[in-house]
Amino acid sequence: MAWLSGKELQLNSAFLLTTLGDRMWAFVIGLFMHQLGGMTWVAVQQLVDSVLKLVVITIVGQYLDKIDRSKIIQRTLLLNNAAVAVSAGLFAYMFVHKTDHYATPVLLMASAVASIAKVASEIQRISFTKDWVVVISQSESVDLAKVNSILLCIDQISSAILPTLTGELLDTFKWQYVCGFIIVYNLASWVIESMILRRLYNETPQLKTRASEITGDEELRGLKGVKLNSITQYFKQQSWTAGFGLSLLYMTVLGFDNLAASYGQKHGLSASYIGVLRGFGSALGVIGTFSFQFVAKRFGLLWTVMIGLVWQNIFIEMCGVSVLLPGSSMDVSGYIANTSVSEWSKEVLSRVSNPEPQNVPSVSFYDVALPVNLFFIGISFARFGLWLADPAITQIQQETIPESQRYMAFTVQIALNEVFSILKDIIVIMFPFTPLFGVLTLGSCVFVFTGFMFNVFYHAQCGFSCVNKNMHLGRQPVCEMATLSSPEKQSLMGDEKEKPKVLDSPTFE
Repeated sequence: MAWLSGKELQLNSAFLLTTLGDRMWAFVIGLFMHQLGGMTWVAVQQLVDSVLKLVVITIVGQYLDKIDRSKIIQRTLLLNNAAVAVSAGLFAYMFVHKTDHYATPVLLMASAVASIAKVASEIQRISFTKDWVVVISQSESVDLAKVNSILLCIDQISSAILPTLTGELLDTFKWQYVCGFIIVYNLASWVIESMILRRLYNETPQLKTRASEITGDEELRGLKGVKLNSITQYFKQQSWTAGFGLSLLYMTVLGFDNLAASYGQKHGLSASYIGVLRGFGSALGVIGTFSFQFVAKRFGLLWTVMIGLVWQNIFIEMCGVSVLLPGSSMDVSGYIANTSVSEWSKEVLSRVSNPEPQNVPSVSFYDVALPVNLFFIGISFARFGLWLADPAITQIQQETIPESQRYMAFTVQIALNEVFSILKDIIVIMFPFTPLFGVLTLGSCVFVFTGFMFNVFYHAQCGFSCVNKNMHLGRQPVCEMATLSSPEKQSLMGDEKEKPKVLDSPTFE
């Protein structure tokens, strides 16, 4: 028996093409924005991303469960790749012409188009990792944890390799040529991935139907066309506490995103060195993702979350310590003493309205300050814990959210993530100054710890057990409908006169 079935291979191949393009673009756009406008414009671009995702995905999410799966993924695939190509073309124009007069509108246009690509990419990822993966695992009778782990490994390996390779490209070739390569890749990958997904959809009958669309079940016929409020339904899910704790992790500048890269560039780190650091962090993420299925099998999903988040918090606190060490660029008292409120507001408005190219000379590895290296080491090692906990929380949600509400719930999850990401980006735009970045780091440590505590609370709700590995499923109702799982039946039918029996499970063992 092959380790991967044909359908799994097709799913993984399509996801690989998407991930390679997304990870390459996610890395370069941050460096592009910093080069053309500094950390302020890195935050502006991420803010535009988050606002658009928050508005669009939350609204669209409640309709995705009613749309043909093939249409969803084919249309978002086209939109994602086309928008990245257009945005890369705009950046290439700026690198070639180096105009200051139109810098702000062109940067805004490039950022807006890139954000459209990001929205489409997020919907694609929901389709791949929250819906299609569940259907394929069921149709092929394979362990969901195994399929989840493979997809996450693909994502993390891409994150490890692409920044390093792309950093070398940026240090070797002119940046407009790199933009051209990105355009060609996105157009080619769109054609290939579209064919793979169309074939997979046609070969998998289960992808063409949903449990809530089964016409043979009299109890479900009256439920069609019912519109549910996305946010209300999300907070009715038993696992919302775990998901909300995960969303708090987005209120951080310690995610090895473009803000961290911009911080490194401010201290003279080259594109290739930043790429190596990000690749190292992603490699640890790969190890965490690969370890997930084994840790989950040994200890269960709930304890896997705890192990991962404890590890993450240890190294995130290392980042907090780094900004307090001698040699750190943090100087809050000096900044406050030398800057009035009016001067601060003028400087913030100036950085937004008049982006200035950043030309900080690169320094060698040996000349990088210890606090800066310690900062990136902490972020890198924290990735292992994050990518051990993240898939565990995701699988808990997959197993407890009904199929008929899966798109709805996960789009609200993304919206919550973006709410905290928006808050973070607004704060960075208001305080983009290097002497104050340490304060943002310390605040990030607080939010990461709070996210951990939300998951501790969820674990306590489910019950602590060293024997029962499925405590998060301990109170699912017994269901006699052959076509639906217990959580699906419970959600669809709601409160009835004759309520189903409840399986009691011990709170402590």
